[in-house]
Amino acid sequence: MLERYIKSKRKRFIIKRVIKSIPVILIATLVAFSLMRIGGRDPARVILGHTATEEMLHEFNVEHGLDKPYHRQYIDWMHGLIFHGELGTSLRWGRPVTELIRPRLPLTIQLMGLSLVISVVMGIGMGVLGALNPNTWIDYLTSTQALFWWSAPPFWVATIFLLIFAFELGLFPTGGYRNIYYLVLPAFVIGLRLQAVISRLTRSSMLSVLNKEYIKTAQTKGLKKHVVVIKHALRNALIPVVTIIAMYLPWMFGGAMITEQIFNIPGMGRFIYNAAMSLDFIAVQSSVLIITIIAVTANLFADIAYTFVDPRIELGQSEGV
Repeated sequence: MLERYIKSKRKRFIIKRVIKSIPVILIATLVAFSLMRIGGRDPARVILGHTATEEMLHEFNVEHGLDKPYHRQYIDWMHGLIFHGELGTSLRWGRPVTELIRPRLPLTIQLMGLSLVISVVMGIGMGVLGALNPNTWIDYLTSTQALFWWSAPPFWVATIFLLIFAFELGLFPTGGYRNIYYLVLPAFVIGLRLQAVISRLTRSSMLSVLNKEYIKTAQTKGLKKHVVVIKHALRNALIPVVTIIAMYLPWMFGGAMITEQIFNIPGMGRFIYNAAMSLDFIAVQSSVLIITIIAVTANLFADIAYTFVDPRIELGQSEGV
């Protein structure tokens, strides 16, 4: 009976979170649509070049609906998206955006996924290590590495890693993509920065939890240290870590844009960069929509994960947040 009640509460909780996410996605599409048009530059002139005649510019604008008022362009784009599942046609490449994104998105997701694994494993490991050895050389070492990787600019880290591990030592490819091995080095470039955040947060959260009475009680009962740390302390300390991971997923996408440029990886990062440089409104706003959906979905999973990570959290309380 209790299990059925919890499942019912969790189901309502998920539905409520999904409904709350819809306005966020719509606002993101509107912001992306508006920002790309603030500058007032003519994408037809940028894409066709300065040698294009006025007639060619006019035909381009009519073909892509750019001659219509902004509100009409937005309504048409949303209509195609909602009722036909179409993201529109790229202004630069003249092909459906869905077709252009399809081979690139899985590649970027692989890169982000590998980066996330690196950041979570290293971050939690370093944080726990520091918390279990406070104010020792181990703690100082884990704190120093976190500060270093957080302060180091991603493009600098990527350049140094290329010079050392690719050109000098020859351990990794210098760029491009053939298999997942080509993503290991760029994944470390992205993941090391996020692990710095996770490491510091895990350390502070673990120190707070380790001082709780129920942890001391578990220790006095004679439970083994690894049982107390993993089953009791770490599980409760992971709640804010789950939050920060979900919040940083959009940042990881931004990091992927820079990293993919440096490592010449044909993923979403390069696609968005090239589309923005050529004022391909349709491609950019569609890409922002996808990024927003990923970020909202990640936060949704984070909210749901709270109920599994810490049994003390009640769904009824979570719904009121």
